[in-house]
Amino acid sequence: MPVAYIFCPSNILNQKKINIPVSCDNGNIYIAADSGILTAEKLNIKPNVVIGDFDSVDLSSLKIKYKDIKTIKYPAEKDDTDLMLAVKYSLESGYKNIKIIGGLDGRIDHTLANIYYLKYIKIHGGGGYITNGYNKISYISNSSVKIYKNYKYISVIPVNSVIHGLTLKNFKYSLDNAIVKFEEPYTVCNEILKDFKYGEIIISDGEVLICECDDILV
Repeated sequence: MPVAYIFCPSNILNQKKINIPVSCDNGNIYIAADSGILTAEKLNIKPNVVIGDFDSVDLSSLKIKYKDIKTIKYPAEKDDTDLMLAVKYSLESGYKNIKIIGGLDGRIDHTLANIYYLKYIKIHGGGGYITNGYNKISYISNSSVKIYKNYKYISVIPVNSVIHGLTLKNFKYSLDNAIVKFEEPYTVCNEILKDFKYGEIIISDGEVLICECDDILV
């Protein structure tokens, strides 16, 4: 399935864990949300499209540097953030597999909104994640997923008030049909057992964010 890669502003990137094909010949599309084009450049990616109000990157200079790039400009006073505009553009263009790069280390209001967009993607028929290479966050509801050992720590964070039927298999701290409350998320900082290639997370009833994390070394 073709992928829409959306690049957001990011000061911290673990490029070793962000594997993006440098060519979009396989049907992928590369979209920069405003100054997310700087993130794309760090990864040696030339975006197909840049979307935003261009309050943090100079549009005229951008057009000189990338003469054939498509730019979509919005007014500064708008309902959607630059990332949300990029997400909607991806979905409207037929891309259901959306991977957001960056957007996790700036202002907390933007960071939270960026994470919540994962639910928007899901309810509009898509799926994906947001990552800066140190943290990878995905959203699931009433389903199951296998998590492989790409990151040291795995946390399951409730999105709605109560999740029912949480089962964790092949984890250091296993659970069987457990209940977890939004205000008491004890399902943090877990690890996949060394004898298993992956852990399995099952949600019978509820919505969660699955956070795969490494320590950030500075």
